[in-house]
Amino acid sequence: MSQSTQTAEPRVVPPGAGTTAPAAAQGLPTIEVKLSGADGAGCSLVEYDIPGRFSPPPHLHRHTREGAVVYVLAGELHYWFADGDVVAGAGTLVHLPPGAWFRWANESDEPARMLCMFAPAGFEQFFLDVMAETRAEGGDLRSVIGPLRARYGDEDHPGH
Repeated sequence: MSQSTQTAEPRVVPPGAGTTAPAAAQGLPTIEVKLSGADGAGCSLVEYDIPGRFSPPPHLHRHTREGAVVYVLAGELHYWFADGDVVAGAGTLVHLPPGAWFRWANESDEPARMLCMFAPAGFEQFFLDVMAETRAEGGDLRSVIGPLRARYGDEDHPGH
């Protein structure tokens, strides 16, 4: 939940020059926020490096405040929806409108990379908070993710 500042100035973000959050523990993703709500674009862009066999908590959930567009850069990510699933390989785009039920995982031993755009901006801060709080809790992602998801309007599917 960030403030947006309109600007007419172009911005270039070289590799590694965004706001980074290294993996909070072995086996967790690293993220780089390339574009945040403060940049005035009305959307945010987050790059993820996802280790093999990583899965967020395995249940359907939805974003209630923003939509997301995911573009798989490398590897494969398995996505589940309320009515089916798909394995998304490199070059695949996944559109998640606000309220769409989904979950995802890297089920491969190989790492994967993805870009996620959120509109409106603000949800990018969730990932920075998750990594910071997980580090503070000694690497225990599961102990911090639930309260943070609630704070950012991310809901669990009833019955899943």
